[in-house]
Amino acid sequence: MEAPKQMSNANRGGVPYLLVLILLLIALAGGAAAGILGYIWITGGSGEASLSVEEALATLELSEDTMAAAVGTAIVEAAATVIPNAIADAFAQDTGLEAVADDVTTMVEEGVAAVVEAFMPASEPIEFRIVSAESRAAFTLEEDLRGVRTTVIGSTSEVGGSILVDLANPGNSSIGAIVINARTLETDNSFRNRALRSQILKSAQDEFEFIVFEARALSNWSAQSVALGESLNFDVTGDLTVAGVTRSVTFPATVTLDSETQISGSASVNLLHADFGLVIPDVPSVANVTDDVTLSLEFVARTG
Repeated sequence: MEAPKQMSNANRGGVPYLLVLILLLIALAGGAAAGILGYIWITGGSGEASLSVEEALATLELSEDTMAAAVGTAIVEAAATVIPNAIADAFAQDTGLEAVADDVTTMVEEGVAAVVEAFMPASEPIEFRIVSAESRAAFTLEEDLRGVRTTVIGSTSEVGGSILVDLANPGNSSIGAIVINARTLETDNSFRNRALRSQILKSAQDEFEFIVFEARALSNWSAQSVALGESLNFDVTGDLTVAGVTRSVTFPATVTLDSETQISGSASVNLLHADFGLVIPDVPSVANVTDDVTLSLEFVARTG
């Protein structure tokens, strides 16, 4: 009788070892992917804000008392320089004590007036505060999602700040801190939202919850004044902080005077997310995310 053949090392139980190995690798890879996806999902949080934008702004804005103290200090410092100089000049000209007193008085008045004018311009800017419910901050980029080129838009209405507009002299206008709650940014994909909060913007962590823009200069005004229904174009340069990293950015902006109590406008800029140290996680089904991202703000702001 012929002895039974032994199974080869390449085939056990009718299943080739190579196939077993391939299946094992797939299982391991799938397990790793599932682990990554699970981690992102858990650490992404719910997207619920821990602070309102008004509360966040309160920690950034300079109080009126602090501003008044700054003005008073500047006046004192200016007077400390002006008065000795005035006395020295008057005595150098040997014009007598009465003339010295007149010269000192005049120079002090001129010096104080110059300081006051620098801090308190002749025309008074009007403060307009952003209405969150009617405003929207957003980002736009592109990616391949399951092999299909996709435009990704993430947005939130959790944005706040103030704009001081001088209607008679736009160049005298200014912008207070603008805050955006990055934790509340939402796209059309819940997993992507969690990846934003967990891995990209890290906004699930309280210290990175808010994107902050602090304007430093306004320039390139399109007009010297603004009337009802008219729009102004200008550039806003300032410090943008995202996920703890701050960079100087210039936003082209437009503001329209809708009424005596309301303005509306927009601003946008194209940036590289790598400039802020943002890293796109390597996850299944997502590839070829663009290096650049467009940040935009559309707002309505009112007085009172």
